[in-house]
Amino acid sequence: MTAAQDALNRSTWSQRSSRKWLDATRDFTDAGERVALELVRGEIRAKPILDLGVGTGRTIPMLAPLTNEYVAVDYLPEMVETCRDRFPHVSVELGDARSLDGHASAHYGLVHFSFNGIDAVDHDERARVLSEMRRVVRDDGVVLFSTLNIEGPAYRERPWVPQAATKCSLPRAAARVARAWAAVPLDFARWVRIRAHGAEGPGWSVAPLSAHHYGVLAHFTTLSRVLEELEDARLDHDVVVLENEHGKCVWAGDDLSNVSWFHIVARPR
Repeated sequence: MTAAQDALNRSTWSQRSSRKWLDATRDFTDAGERVALELVRGEIRAKPILDLGVGTGRTIPMLAPLTNEYVAVDYLPEMVETCRDRFPHVSVELGDARSLDGHASAHYGLVHFSFNGIDAVDHDERARVLSEMRRVVRDDGVVLFSTLNIEGPAYRERPWVPQAATKCSLPRAAARVARAWAAVPLDFARWVRIRAHGAEGPGWSVAPLSAHHYGVLAHFTTLSRVLEELEDARLDHDVVVLENEHGKCVWAGDDLSNVSWFHIVARPR
């Protein structure tokens, strides 16, 4: 399943349309991401920063000014090329979060992996990502990432139920709904094709994500399972979990049915 998931996700994100989709978000993805960065900004300032899954470079203007040693990493050559063109004075490397060879242990004050990038790999390799993040972060550093909630609305989305357009004018909303309905046959075909490569276990599932017209196979998890993963990776000191919509702290046992993803602030032990 790992090879199939990798091939599918790489194929989707290598497309120009995917880079255009990423470019549509030029600031924080949501209130949760904003609150998470503000929470750690003071303690990471002037420390080395490693920014994983940088995509087209959305987070570079947010993080690079905080330090004299900023390194961005992405596993797609197309993304790396885009970032280097846009930010020629920033270090952007082709690499994979599952194996951060070439990055010294206990070096970075912040290891950052935004936009649910950690969910692009399967369940076993997700543990490798967390292990590598723990290896390269300083003992007094911070790991910051977001991850999809299996109990939330993103996991329940289906191609035959197009999402209503909100936060825009009525004519624009109507146009978006019309486009969504027109895309249903293609989205359904993709959903059927990629869900065959999914998997599930206690508290987690690898399943189709609606982004890029169901072109991504993503990892979803419960909050309790995330906390267990952090404990296994020795990243469970002073953990803060924020929901995406408003940036409020949440805990295992809360009603999380309206939370699409979590922002995790974790520190090594």
